[in-house]
Amino acid sequence: MQTPKFGERIRQVGGLSRNARLYIVSTALVGFGSGIWNVIFYLYLNLPEVGFQPDFISNMFTAGALATGFIALPAGLIIERLGTKKAILIGLTSNLFNIVQFLVLQPSLLLFASLISGLIGTVSWVASAPFIMENSTKEERTFLFSVDWAIMIIMNFVGSMAGGAMPDLFNSFLGLPTGLSASAAGYRLSLLISMALSLASVIPILLIRERKRQTQQRMGDLFALKNVKSGRTILKFMLPVGIIGFGAGFIVPLFNIFFKLKFAATTEEIGVLSALSNITLVIGTLSAPALAKRLGKVKAIALCEFFSMPFIMLMTLSPNLGFAGAAYITRNALMNMAGPITTAFQMEMVTETERATTNGLMVMSDNIPRAITASISGGMMTLSDFYTPFSATTITYFMASSLFYTFFRKAETKTTEAQAKPVP
Repeated sequence: MQTPKFGERIRQVGGLSRNARLYIVSTALVGFGSGIWNVIFYLYLNLPEVGFQPDFISNMFTAGALATGFIALPAGLIIERLGTKKAILIGLTSNLFNIVQFLVLQPSLLLFASLISGLIGTVSWVASAPFIMENSTKEERTFLFSVDWAIMIIMNFVGSMAGGAMPDLFNSFLGLPTGLSASAAGYRLSLLISMALSLASVIPILLIRERKRQTQQRMGDLFALKNVKSGRTILKFMLPVGIIGFGAGFIVPLFNIFFKLKFAATTEEIGVLSALSNITLVIGTLSAPALAKRLGKVKAIALCEFFSMPFIMLMTLSPNLGFAGAAYITRNALMNMAGPITTAFQMEMVTETERATTNGLMVMSDNIPRAITASISGGMMTLSDFYTPFSATTITYFMASSLFYTFFRKAETKTTEAQAKPVP
């Protein structure tokens, strides 16, 4: 089966609804801003001038992830009531709290800002999948999930490259120290630009014309979970998602710190690694729909996840940054390329009235375990123990992927817009 050519992909994007195209523009701005932020924020906190160690940095991640986990289900229920456009707008305002995280270097305020940012930002995260389902036909749905994901990754690549270079460029222009002993000023200017780009993503969302809801559910019924019709299916999704979140927490939040501490990588080198990983992930993501058509969604998801696992251990066993970076890039592409397929599959397996609730439960299942293990791993890395976290991640990923395949290998059957067929 041939993968559609680039020109055909562009025509497919042009054929998407106006709302879908505006959402993709917003995604591009968020991706650019977050690409800069993700590369340099934790490195900024770990600068000698700023002085925070991996154990505190992991606690910051834990605060945000716990907030995300605990608010995700209520957010999903509120979205069922408010609609996806309002929810996305509310979530994007979380970027206003990011300014506290790089200008106010008082530990308790940093933790509080991370907590509030996680609480508010989760609302748009949970709303994204239901929004895409509402603004796409069944035939174009997997494509739209993949394109939206790919745009995010491409702009993350641009942001990663920019973020890796910007602090030293600003510091050089200002006549301040660069490199491993760089001044924090260049980092702060870079993070401010990142925040401005993310805030600009509100503009295309404001232009979206949300379709009128035929029925508006009562909040009492929502919080009683009366909208949930596919409870058994949702639980079968939550278990592997939770185990993957538990494993990911050991290493994913601290990849940049890992490269800095173990291999003395510079900010620019880490930015290049992040950018290269995004290039391979874009290629994988755009190839994933074709793989799903050939193998089916469930087999494609499980295959990508299983193939990523050896590269997790190669990262920590590698003798130098080059080998570790190659393993990182490969693992990132394989583990995440099926992400849009996974989300589309989850949304197809539940009814329309429970999609936001389902997505909230998935976010909760992923983030609460991730928050717990991130704090544990931060202590390990502060003591230069890198082998244990990577081993734990590999084992838990294997367990989760095995469970997912066992639960859903026979479940990929006919689904409809209104009602999904529960897992037997």
